[in-house]
Amino acid sequence: MTPMPMGRRLNPDDEIRALLVGKTPFCELETRWADGKLPLRLHYYVSDEQPPEKLVTSVRCLVLKDGSVLVLRNREGYHVLPGGRCEEGESLEQSLHREVAEETGWTIEAVSRLGFIHLEHLGPKPTGYRFPHPHFFQIVYTARASEYMPASVIDVDYEESAAFVPMGELDSLGISDAELGYLRFFMEGT
Repeated sequence: MTPMPMGRRLNPDDEIRALLVGKTPFCELETRWADGKLPLRLHYYVSDEQPPEKLVTSVRCLVLKDGSVLVLRNREGYHVLPGGRCEEGESLEQSLHREVAEETGWTIEAVSRLGFIHLEHLGPKPTGYRFPHPHFFQIVYTARASEYMPASVIDVDYEESAAFVPMGELDSLGISDAELGYLRFFMEGT
């Protein structure tokens, strides 16, 4: 890649292109958020590179403990990537610690970046939409469960339950191939 002259900044599209050059997502899918009003394309990557922070809206984490992974259940099913939106003034890791605790009650340690999800809006920017458009990112981490603190869980949160499940028992839960892909990449890399 050609070095950029001092004082010149890349526009967001160029930053995204520079981040993704030479990378192939291990999974791609389309979905709809906001009761079907926001069509999105999701691209799942394994990489320790950091997407442009101004385009990172959320953090996610595989939480591991004694050969098991933390599995969450909500009204849509099961998943293995607790996390959520970054709040203003928080670092990405501060957001991760807070979100995992609020959703699961677990504190985490030995945090390591595993990859990112590139989300791409497929429709026009909705009126009043306050998040990056048309591209944004979620960072995916791994961590080890540390201490269970049930008072940290926010009762009004979207998640209904969280429990550690042995790796060999995940197939029967209907967890997405994309999320299981991150788990496979983590297991192969250790």
